[in-house]
Amino acid sequence: MRIGEAADAVGVNPKTIRYYEDIGLLPDPERTPAGYRDYTTVDVDRLVFVKTAWRLGFTLAEVGEILAFREQGERPCTYVLGVLER
Repeated sequence: MRIGEAADAVGVNPKTIRYYEDIGLLPDPERTPAGYRDYTTVDVDRLVFVKTAWRLGFTLAEVGEILAFREQGERPCTYVLGVLER
């Protein structure tokens, strides 16, 4: 799906998605032959996670840390609990 469709699915602005890509919260998506960003359901799920965590009070840097744990195959539970205690 294109960026506008992904943005509508999550309830964010397309500029927000580009910003998340720029700061590393969302990996660069595949591109169509015409050069348009092509998002998958995995990307949309990740966007929903970022938006939800941010709405719960996590900073974008903290969300990035949580995602980094997940990408390394580790559970971020201890980190998340530590953030919540602060």
